[in-house]
This record gives sequence, structure tokens and C-alpha cells, in this order.
Amino acid sequence: MAKTDEVLESSQTQVSHVENDTKGGQDFIEDSAPGLFLNLCVLATAIGGMLFGYDTGVISGVLVVLGDDLDGRLLTPSNKELITALCAAGAFIGAIIAGITADKYGRKPAIWFASVLFTIGAVVQAASYTLVQMCVGRVLVGLGVGSASMIIPLYIAEIAPAKYRGRMISIDMVFLATGSLLAYAFDAAFYKVPHGWRYMVGLGGLPSILLGVLLFWCPESPRQLCFHNRSDECLRVLQRMYPTANETQVAQMMTDIQYGVTQAKALNEEISVRQSLKSLVTVPANRRAAIVACGLMATQKLCGFNTMMYYSSTLFQIVGFDNPIAVGTIVTATNWIFTFASIFLIDRVGRRRLLLWTMWGMPVFLLLAAGVFTKIPIDRQTLELTDDKVGWPAIVVLVSMILFVASYAAGLGCVPWQANEFLPMEVRAMGTMMINMCNWGPNIIVSSTFLSMMRGISPSGTFGFYAALSFIGFVFVFFCYPEAAGMTLEEIRVVFEHGFGVRYAEEWRKQRKLGNVTHGANEPAKEVV
Repeated sequence: MAKTDEVLESSQTQVSHVENDTKGGQDFIEDSAPGLFLNLCVLATAIGGMLFGYDTGVISGVLVVLGDDLDGRLLTPSNKELITALCAAGAFIGAIIAGITADKYGRKPAIWFASVLFTIGAVVQAASYTLVQMCVGRVLVGLGVGSASMIIPLYIAEIAPAKYRGRMISIDMVFLATGSLLAYAFDAAFYKVPHGWRYMVGLGGLPSILLGVLLFWCPESPRQLCFHNRSDECLRVLQRMYPTANETQVAQMMTDIQYGVTQAKALNEEISVRQSLKSLVTVPANRRAAIVACGLMATQKLCGFNTMMYYSSTLFQIVGFDNPIAVGTIVTATNWIFTFASIFLIDRVGRRRLLLWTMWGMPVFLLLAAGVFTKIPIDRQTLELTDDKVGWPAIVVLVSMILFVASYAAGLGCVPWQANEFLPMEVRAMGTMMINMCNWGPNIIVSSTFLSMMRGISPSGTFGFYAALSFIGFVFVFFCYPEAAGMTLEEIRVVFEHGFGVRYAEEWRKQRKLGNVTHGANEPAKEVV
């Protein structure tokens, strides 16, 4: 009862109107169906997800076929780790730049920045004849990927209706998986073409060019327009995005946005980047939101999925498959299928439940692979087979990776990118920057150490290590990750005023179904002691 009373008390301070239906929806604009224009804006910007996906997939094939095209010599394992990790290093910097400038200049300039840099980086890579040139291209691509991965989910979260926000952000993840699948298709197509890797990396510039062109027709985020005192333009954008909404609904949405912006400006006025970061860390509710968001993103990277995407062709080559790129395509296709399925589950099932339903399988299947690797005769120094006859263990490794990727893609692959919804507007850009730092920082570590770990602690030990990290991530989600599906961005800020908000959020959902909680935000929620 105490938790129910907290939910009702907090929600009553937010309510600005009474819903027409018991589920709280018919006169609230964010529960109405979005218009075609809004959907097209989401699809256009989500193409940016292909940048990271394509790079993740293409480098797997490139590492297998580069040969001695750079500096006239074969790459060492350390060279391969360097080439792979530099993209993540560039992305780390790109995410920081985008985070610092996102509020001052808006969301669209950062997306254009990503488009231009990725295109230039793709050209530089395709034209490389030395390791240094390739490294420069990798950094440029990384800057673009980091900027896009930081801003695009943020942009989509700010324009998406509460009812469909999870699904719409997941579209970005579908494009990411699509980019990876296309990259593997191009890898396979150019696998036996002399110097075919140049075509592989060069074709990556096509989605970035398409993104830059389509962005001309996408408006700035309504919340950003209001933040920069462009209320008339904000109103016009809302009317285009919700063409079936009546004047009352649009006016209510404007009121809610203006209230959120007023709160943000009151807290953020004349504030420096350093002070904004300090607010994110020292304000208890902000700190808890950042811990959950950053922790989940770090879990996504430390579970080992990205290393398996980066090195899947190398990995399947190690265990003895004749066409490792074709086999890697099977794993990538699995990623696409289950990422696509998450679109239909994430808002219906909920983020928390989806994570708990899928994450348990990740450590199980990694442990299965770890056990099977003990049956495969691999020289740890050269990472080559000592016996050409591998047999069933190679098949089991493939099956375990497919099951691991399926578990990952359906839950952990998409949910962390929703996490900027936890952050209040006054720290959302800085918080999203920190989330992306927790994305790319661990990415640098795992991509630059995977082959070294395989040699140092054996393939079995490496997979066992990632299984342990995956299990820790599952425990973290169970105790700390609250459900935010169906809440507006203004309502979510109340959740972390109640600890990590797991029980509060569940009670909120129950009360919403009973019709006791309604949308709207005109006053800050009361602190519950």
C-alpha cells in the first residue's frame, strides 16, 4: 500500500487533465498514432544506425582478406587489433564532441557531422596502401559512428510518442543490424576478388551519403526548438508529426514540452559543461539514472558480442571452416532477425521483462562454447589448428554463437539505446554522452584485447570470461533496471526519485492500467521520503 500511495501522490502532482479512457489515453497526443511524416523522420535518421553496423560487419571480412596490401606485408594480430580498435577510439571522441555541442547547436548538425566524416573515412580506407593511412581512415569513420550513435537515439527519443518510443528507437537498432548484414553480404561478394576489401570499405560511404541527403527533410527535435525559443516552429512540427491531433492535444503537448524546457533552463541556465556533468553526478536522481543507463550500456559491450562480430570470420577460420565469411553471415542474419523481432516486443513486453527473458541465455551459451573449445586442437601462440579434423566441436561453436547472438539481439542489443529516456532534459545531452562513453570505452578494450586474450588465456578461458561478465550484467538488470515503457519523458524523471525505481515503476504500470495514473506534467513530482 505504501508504494501505491507514493505512485498516486507523485502522479497527482503531474496531472494536468483527465483522460477520456480508463487507460489514460484518448485525449493525450502521445498515445495517438503518429503521422506519416514522423515515421519518415524516424526511418531517415535511423539510417545512421547502418554506419556502426556496416563498420562492425565489414571489418570482420577485411581482416581475413587484407593480405599484404598494406605496406607490402602481412598484418600481425596486434595490427589487426589496432585497426579494429581505432574505430571505437574515434567513436569515443566523436560521442564526446556530439554530447558537448548537442544542446548548443541542436541534434541535426551532429548527425550531418557524422555523415560527412563517415563518408570521408570510407574513402580514405578504400584508398589506403599503408597501415598508417588505414588507421587514419578508421579514426575518421569512428568519429562519424560515435557522433551518430550518440545523437540519433536521442533525436528519435525526443520526437517519438511515449507509446511507440521503444519501438521507434529499436528501428535504429534494426538499421544497425541491417548495416552489419549488408557488410557481410559485400564481404562474401568480394571475398575472392583481388583487393576486394577496398570495395568492402568503400561501399560503406553509401548509407552515410543517403543519411546526409534525407536529413534536409527532417526537422529539428520539437523539444530542442522550444529550448532555443523557436516555439512557433515547434508548434508547426508537432502539427506535421500528429496530423490527426486536435488543437487541444497539440496545445497540451506544447504546454508539457514548455514546462519541461522551463525546468531544464532553470536548472541549466548559465551552466557550464563541467557544472552540467557535476549535476549528473551529484543530484541523487540523476546519478541513479546515469548508473543504470551507463551500466547497461557497458554490459552490452563487455558481454563480448561486438568482439564476436569484429572477429567472427577470424574465429570461424580458426575453428576450421573453409568459408568463414559465409559462416559469419549466418550469425549476422540471426542478429538481424532477432533485432527486428524486438521492435514488436519492446513496448508490448517492456524493456525490463525483455532483458530478463533473454539475458539468462547469454552466459549459458558462452559457457557451452567455452567447454567445446577445449575439444578443438588450437595452437595458442599462432591461433591455428594443429589438426585439420575438427568435426562436431566446430558445429557446436557455431550453434552456441547463433544462440548467444539471438539472446543478445532480442534484448540487450536494443534496450540500452533506450536508456537516454531515463535522463531529465537538463542533463540529457551530457548523460547521453556518458552513455556513449560507456559504449565506446569498453568497446576499445574488448576489440583491442580479444585476440591477445585468445592467445593468453586460451579460447576457452576467453569465452568463460565473457560468460561471467554476462551473468553479472543479468544480476545488475534484475536489481537496478526499472520499467519505463509507456511513460512520457517528463514522467520518467520521477522514477529515480524513488531509489532505482524498480518497484515504483512496476506499481506505476499497475495503477495506470487501473486508470489511477494519467499523463501530463505541470509540476515537479514531490520527493518521497
